[in-house]
Amino acid sequence: MAPLLVRKTLCLFEVVLPQAQLPPCTPQLAVTFRCLDAAAWAAQPHTEHIPDRHLFAARLERGEQFWTAQLQEKIVAYCWAAQRPVDIGEIRRVIHPRHGEVYLYDAFTFAAYRGRNLYPALLQHILQASRAQGLQRALIFVLSDNTASIRGVQKAGFREFQRVVYTRFLGIPWYRYRPRLPAEASVDLLPA
Repeated sequence: MAPLLVRKTLCLFEVVLPQAQLPPCTPQLAVTFRCLDAAAWAAQPHTEHIPDRHLFAARLERGEQFWTAQLQEKIVAYCWAAQRPVDIGEIRRVIHPRHGEVYLYDAFTFAAYRGRNLYPALLQHILQASRAQGLQRALIFVLSDNTASIRGVQKAGFREFQRVVYTRFLGIPWYRYRPRLPAEASVDLLPA
């Protein structure tokens, strides 16, 4: 039975790429950062430790980028980057990145490698590549209770610009945006 009341707060972070001065962020392990396409993912060794790997082929076919931090060819952290609509299951919405935007999501660092600056360093690597591609804005969203991810996102140079409070009572959803922003400063979150 579903709970009568569900409340979640999603923190929205951004980096305006052309003008961003990214803080220094060096990983504390000798990792290699790689963006894997479908062929590289198919040939990637040591993937059995990734629980949701069955989703990756479809994401790559949609044109999403799979960024990794690898230690001796083993993926120890990763993050997805998309310029097309992506489902945000936590709040039952779909983000539609605008022209010039990239949305980073589904980032993960394996437990044995946490606390070594891999997550913010990987995010910065993606930001630098996105800037080189001519993109204007990078977005990443984190639930407010995920303090470790929030620290990593901020360390990488992202700043929070808005929060979405999602409330579902008796199956009926409500959304509050704090602060209210003009359309050009906000994001396009549409029903799933």
